[in-house]
Amino acid sequence: MPSSRLIALIAGNFFVATSFMSVGGLLDEIATSLQISIEKAGLLIAAFGISAAICAPVLATVGSHIDRRRLLTASMAVCALANLATALGHSYDQLLWARVLAAVTSAVYTPQVAATVSMLVPESERAPTLGKLMVGWAIGSVIGNPLSVMIGSSFGWRASFVFIGLSSAVIAVFVWFSIPKGVRVPPLSLERWYQVFKSPALRWLTAATALTNVGSSVMFSFLAPVMKAVQGVTGATLAALFFVSGVGGLIGNVLSVRLVRKIGAANVAYKCNVVAAIMLALWPLASHWLVLIFVVQFLWSLGGAGFPAVQQARLVAVAPVLAAATIALNSSVTYLGGSAGATIGSTAWTLLSPRFIPWVGLVFILAALVCSVKGERASRELEGTS
Repeated sequence: MPSSRLIALIAGNFFVATSFMSVGGLLDEIATSLQISIEKAGLLIAAFGISAAICAPVLATVGSHIDRRRLLTASMAVCALANLATALGHSYDQLLWARVLAAVTSAVYTPQVAATVSMLVPESERAPTLGKLMVGWAIGSVIGNPLSVMIGSSFGWRASFVFIGLSSAVIAVFVWFSIPKGVRVPPLSLERWYQVFKSPALRWLTAATALTNVGSSVMFSFLAPVMKAVQGVTGATLAALFFVSGVGGLIGNVLSVRLVRKIGAANVAYKCNVVAAIMLALWPLASHWLVLIFVVQFLWSLGGAGFPAVQQARLVAVAPVLAAATIALNSSVTYLGGSAGATIGSTAWTLLSPRFIPWVGLVFILAALVCSVKGERASRELEGTS
């Protein structure tokens, strides 16, 4: 695949990721501006996740009949519209509906750009190329999310969403010229969805994705208020923490792409879950010292960042013909897991000391590791019978 085309598609993932994560970094500012509680502001993240979870399989089915160029360009245009609507929202309800609209982009762009690219590259290059696509998400953490926090701290949280909206509109143009005309995926039907759900390997791997995102979201969705509670950190220092976390994510994604070639996607997925579990276990113990928080946050992102990309590669490897469905379902449970994690985090916020919220997420990461191992075993059994 030409590097210029891949860069444009990665840029799309960058702004989709920035749009998704921006609310988490601006929770305090949004809650103060709208005069609502942190818990209620956190539900904006949950609403986004639930909407994306519902829309991903539905729009994957409907969108399977649409030319990839039109579908992916339209999804970036919706991203632009939704974020500008967020910036203009003056009530909680308006913000809620704007985030639901933004979820449509995440439901379509990230899974369907992966399904599209899997059709455009040789089988031997699928896993590394899908890994490169997800680097856009990591860069969104490195630059996009901290930048939105800095813009929000300096010019108000609405300015952050204006930045994301206008930038997404520009990227929509580049995406249009990057996808060849006439590219389509095999149409999805009820029979193909049945094939997905009857596969034990696909069920276990999808469950691993969901649980991983629950565990990560429990903590990451409330990182800003947790840091304010345990260290009194806001503004530039908080942006620096998001930046350090993002740097770890970027390096972790790049390393995962390389490790896939050497040790395989399954072993990389195991590594991601194990490192994430260790760091969540250590987070409350490190929370007394700001420097150690930065170190643990960096290592958490470094170790866990490659999981989304390798999960996509594992799903495609199990059933390449079902890629449009399995990646959409994977995306769906990703956002559903994020939504569930944000909701669980809201409950944990009212019941626990903020510094111990990571231990709630740890339980789900360990469960995800079990599902990941079972999914790999089922996949090998399927290969043995074929």
